[in-house]
Amino acid sequence: MYHYVRPISDEYPFLNSLNLESFKRQLDFFQSEYGFLSKEEYLYSVKNNKNIDGAVLTFDDGLKDHYQYVLPELKKRKLWGLFFIPTGVYSNRQLLGVHRVHFLQGKYGADKILEELSRLIDEHMIDHFEFEKFRNIIYSSHSYKDNEKTLKGLLNYYIKYEFRETLLDKLMLKFFNEDKLFDDVYLSQDDIVNLQSDGNIIGSHTVSHKVLSRLSYSEQFQEIKQSFDFLEGIIRQGHRSFCYPYGYPGSYNQDTLDILKKLNVNDACIFDNKVQSDNFNSLELSRVDCNRF
Repeated sequence: MYHYVRPISDEYPFLNSLNLESFKRQLDFFQSEYGFLSKEEYLYSVKNNKNIDGAVLTFDDGLKDHYQYVLPELKKRKLWGLFFIPTGVYSNRQLLGVHRVHFLQGKYGADKILEELSRLIDEHMIDHFEFEKFRNIIYSSHSYKDNEKTLKGLLNYYIKYEFRETLLDKLMLKFFNEDKLFDDVYLSQDDIVNLQSDGNIIGSHTVSHKVLSRLSYSEQFQEIKQSFDFLEGIIRQGHRSFCYPYGYPGSYNQDTLDILKKLNVNDACIFDNKVQSDNFNSLELSRVDCNRF
């Protein structure tokens, strides 16, 4: 499981990204230790629930990094990957909430952003039920510092969605030119088309990358269906792959699984930091964080 893959940069000293050179060494390691599944082997595996030995590469969030840095390396090695796209960004030039958090923290550090956030929030904005549900689950497998966990927890899980975007609007207005940042962060629609034409699978990562288990059935349905509608309006591949935003077991629920089945989704990835077991559900495929390597 990959997110940001880029050369080392002084511009975002706190961004949790993987150095491009480390990515190349990881590919060498995976090739040596496991080998890679071909796309055909992967499709056969998920269709027949047969766990074939080998590595599969997945890339979340529709990031420009994946076209600028990842794709050239995959093409050089004749490899492929699954690229999961949150489609809501293409209806406006605004970063998704999850990425606003990443770049605020990545450029200025969690302490500074938490200090600013503390001036903006009050008790009624916090969903205490969500806090109790998620506090022992989220970020437990990451090496984040406590202040990073606090910031991400507040803005991704605990602050009610009705207040979250307004708070992030204020933070972004203070610290960034968001319109300029947008082009540096996300794949263009042409990039998506080119990724698919180069032999990669393009999958849905919902519309707005919200925690699905925090949404009603109808809200989840729209998040997932509209994302596939958008992607299938620009590419044709005859296979539906999905990736749960955040990916923790508590980040989706039975409604989510029912919707994926209703929409004839072929496979879906979670995030549990586990090697895939032989007895698996194609809608709950295990993944390992690249930072463990």
